[in-house]
Formats: sequence, C-alpha cells, structure tokens
Amino acid sequence: MPRPTGRGYALLGLAVGTYAAGRLVGTWELYLFAFAFLAAVVVSWALVLATGRRIRVERSVIPERPVAGDEPEFTFSVKNGSFLPGPQLTLRSSLAGLSAESLYLEVESLAPRGKRVIETHSGRAHRGVHILPPTQALAEDPLGIARAVHRVSEPLPVTVYPRVAFLESCALYPDIGLRHDWSGQHGVLTPGASEFRGIRPHQPGEPLSHIDWKSTAKTGILMLREMDEPAGSDITMLLDGTAAQLLGHAPGTNFELAVRAAGSVADFALRASHSVSLLCHERTWRQVRLTADGSGRRTLLEALAEARPNASAPLVNALRHLRTDGSHLLRAQSVTVVSISLDQQLVRALIALRDDRVRLTLLYVVGRSFEGAAASAAAPLLPFLPPRQRESSAAAPSGAAPSGAPAAAAGAELPVETRALLLSLASAGIPCLTLNNGDDLVRSLSLWQSGQRRAGSR
Repeated sequence: MPRPTGRGYALLGLAVGTYAAGRLVGTWELYLFAFAFLAAVVVSWALVLATGRRIRVERSVIPERPVAGDEPEFTFSVKNGSFLPGPQLTLRSSLAGLSAESLYLEVESLAPRGKRVIETHSGRAHRGVHILPPTQALAEDPLGIARAVHRVSEPLPVTVYPRVAFLESCALYPDIGLRHDWSGQHGVLTPGASEFRGIRPHQPGEPLSHIDWKSTAKTGILMLREMDEPAGSDITMLLDGTAAQLLGHAPGTNFELAVRAAGSVADFALRASHSVSLLCHERTWRQVRLTADGSGRRTLLEALAEARPNASAPLVNALRHLRTDGSHLLRAQSVTVVSISLDQQLVRALIALRDDRVRLTLLYVVGRSFEGAAASAAAPLLPFLPPRQRESSAAAPSGAAPSGAPAAAAGAELPVETRALLLSLASAGIPCLTLNNGDDLVRSLSLWQSGQRRAGSR
C-alpha cells in the first residue's frame, strides 16, 4: 500500500494550514489552494497504487553457472504492464550470500506498456547454491510525494561452481595420468591398463585425449576411442565437512580450500580416465558417482557447489561408516581423504584402514593457517617433510617475508602436535600432503611442472 513520503506529509501539512488560514481570514481563494495541495497527494497516491503493482522484473545471470571469484553479469528486464506512465523505480536485488553486496538500480519512468533492459555486474561470487530472494521495487511518483514497495520478480536460483585447478600431474597419484620420457619433456595422458572397447563419434564436452585420429581422418568427423577400465581402478574421495573444524571467514575458509583441492584432484583423475566416487561428510551422508566422460566433470562441479561444512559428527565417524557399510568403496585403486580435521582418533582410524590393505592418501588443510598464521608456499609430500618457505624468500634477510606474501609468512611452521600426527601416518605408510591458506594449488598438488619435477617433492 502506498504511503506519503516526507514531501507528501509536508504537502498535507501545507494543505491543512492553508485551509485553516482560509477559515481564519475568510478568503475563499485559500480553500482552492488547500484542496489543490490535497488533490496532489491523492493523485500521486492513486498513480503509485495503479502503476506500481503492474511493474514486473525478469532477472537472469550470465554465465548461468559462474565460477567462484567471477563477477557475473545480471540482466534486469523491467516491464510496465499499465496503460499509464510508470513510476520512478529503485530496484533492490539482494544477493543472499552470492556476493557481499546487494544490487541497487535506478529506473526512470517507463512509457505505457514499455520495457527497459538494464545490465550490471555484481561483486565476486561465492561458491554454493544460492536462492536469490525476489527483487523489491520502490515505486515513487514523479514528484516524490507517495511511494510503495512491491515484490516484482520470482526467486532466482544461482549455482556457483568452485574454482578448480587444472593439473597436468598429481602428487597424490604419481602412477596415473601422465607418462614422462627420459628427456624431461611434457607427459602424455594415458588410460593406464584400460582395454579397447570400440570407436564411436565424439560427443561435445568429452575429453580430446582419446580421439582416434586415423578414424577421424577417414570419416571426416571426430571419432572417440572407448576404453574399458579394469576392475578396481576407481578412486574414492572423502571430503571432510565437520562444522566444528571450520576456520576462517567466508569465502576464505579452510573448507573452501578443501573443496577446491578435492575438485582439482578429482578433475585430474577424471581426465586420466579414472572414475571417482565422491563422498561428502555432511549432516546427511552424500555419495556421488562420477564417470570419466563429458558429464562427469559437470556432475563433480555441481556436487562440490552443494557441499556444506555442516556435519555435527567428527570425520572419524564417517570413516567407521565407510569401513562397515561402504566396504566396496575401499576396494578402489586409491582412497583419498581431504580433511580439515586431524586428531588422534582420526589417525588411529586411518592406520586401521591401512592395516586392512586399503591404499590411503591424506590431503590435510592446515587450520592454523586460517587463524592469522601464515602459510608456507610449498606443500610437503611424504615421506612427510616440514613445510618449506617460498623459494623467493631464500635470498631474503632472516625474518623478512617474500614479496606478495603476508608479513607473517616467513618461518611459519606446523604445531608440534600436528607434526607428530602426520609423522605417525607417514610411519604407517600413508602418504600425506598439507595445504595452507594462500597456497597455489597447481604448485602444491602437481608432481611435475613443465617437464621438471616440482621443488616440494625433492
């Protein structure tokens, strides 16, 4: 329902004052001014009431599936369904966690049955599945006497994918994905011990690494060589979402780094023709099967976009559940745990799985680096090694931080308890990799870079 603005209330007060003055001095012309002021308020109120409810807004976002860190473009299509000129509009679109700011747009009066399209950019998008509430329109008459607030659009769901790193090799899986020659040249993607099944036309979105070029030259279209993976070649990946272990401020939390790391490793495995079983440790246990084809990566990104750190139970409970009810998942070629938790119970559970002949690797996101302590740039690969400083800091004076890094980055070390737990895992034969806040995922997770072995694995 429209309400008068401050200007409208002032005009009503002027009408009452003019009417009282007319009664006091007995001049009938003052009554005309009083009724004119009152009529202006009434007409403005009726105009906003009649036209404000006929405004409709359609929103869209480009791209439809943005990636975390992008600044997506929003398009607002504003329509005036009335046969009268539209009111002055101020559109407010809350981004509800998609970005830190809301969108405010000023729209001039629309012509009868008119339409206007407005494009604007939001701030950096945050990973997740966001339901944007309806757009609110503040409608005012041209004189600013009356205003009303209406909901003029439907809720808009927006899925923001995590930003995963493109790995040409992976330190967690040194035996799959790439083959290097003795000259140190770039590796070639290989399907491992897969068996040939047949040749079929290539579908959009499928990897180009398995193109059969002889058949392509004969037919004139891209032909794909299909391979059958051997039994037990799948990879199981467990993503820790323990709510009590969440550290940092969104979107810069340890869980967000864990999601990006899990996505990067799973994407590498899919491109290396290995299917992946993604297990999300959340309030409700969630399992997603990812196939090594064009749809596998999309399913991976959608599953990670929905990931939430809301599990009330610790990660060790998920491992026990996996050991009892998901024993078939443990028969995979490798089981990787991407964890934001690390305690004695978890270490015992991992060692127990290792004793059951489960091939385990641990990717641990160091929570201390999200509490203000600095992160080291190089992630140690097992046999477990202490974190190393950035290479650029080697020539710097003692205690000086490298260029572009936080001031506290130099000399950062893991707590003694964490180092002892990781050394226990190393002694049990469980490879570990640690990630810190600010680490470059390509550098930290890759085993080879540009034909040279990365410095952190030496």
